[in-house]
Amino acid sequence: MNTDIRIAVCTNRSPRAIADCLAALGAQAGADSVALVTSGLREPEVAAHRAAFAGTVLSEPQPGLSRARNRALEWTDAGVLAFVDDDAVVEDGWWDALRRRWYEAPDDVACIGGPIRPLYSTEPPRWFSDGIAHTLTLLDRGSEVRDLDPDEEAVYGANVSFRVAPLRELGGFDPGLGHSGSRIFFAEEDEVQRALVRRGMRVRYVPDAAVRHVIGAERLTRASFVRRRFAFGTVLGMRRGRSRAAAARQLLVSALGALAATLLRRQALAMERVVRAAENAGVLYGSTRPRLIA
Repeated sequence: MNTDIRIAVCTNRSPRAIADCLAALGAQAGADSVALVTSGLREPEVAAHRAAFAGTVLSEPQPGLSRARNRALEWTDAGVLAFVDDDAVVEDGWWDALRRRWYEAPDDVACIGGPIRPLYSTEPPRWFSDGIAHTLTLLDRGSEVRDLDPDEEAVYGANVSFRVAPLRELGGFDPGLGHSGSRIFFAEEDEVQRALVRRGMRVRYVPDAAVRHVIGAERLTRASFVRRRFAFGTVLGMRRGRSRAAAARQLLVSALGALAATLLRRQALAMERVVRAAENAGVLYGSTRPRLIA
């Protein structure tokens, strides 16, 4: 089976903003292995990317991460397509590890993802804690290769790769899911992983193909944590991943806990409970929307 790998970086930002991402990939894989997919940008902005990047530049005129990923899926002639977020920097050895893990993988492994570690551009606030770090799309599934049940735990889109043939058979990523312009949303990678498993394929975590996810100051605000966790909860509610009764109960407990922690001046604990409350509020909202999976 063709296990050649191509890499796609999808972006709606400027060439300068994504320079570190592309430089790290180019140093390991070479620019010929990388496609930069612009998402919803005007032609002068696309032209700026073409001038700045030596590899392939694809233009997806409509905004939306899923659409940009599908554009890369149409383009590639490789057996495997890897996605790296434009604000992620691959760690040393990422490319060699990814190729080795795909070479070792049985044919029924359709998705491989690796660790996502933080690279803070500014010192996290005092109320930040490990209890809410997962909201920053960080991932560590341990030090061993593991096959995952994506109903319980998945790999994340900042550092994920797929066999092209089964991904195409699914129709790629759902444009109704995922980030789009200023909209924060999730689930496009998770739903693909669940669909692959339903078809008898496997999703695999590997510990040695890691990236650093750049965390800017705009992500380290209370509002950002609440907004993103509400969006996550919305998707969870849409796929009926948590009952309304459980979400309502957890929302009440978390809200009361946040109030108590605030009165005790325990900022980090209060924020953990606020984030948990936002997630469950999202579940309740999402459960009123059409079900994600029939």
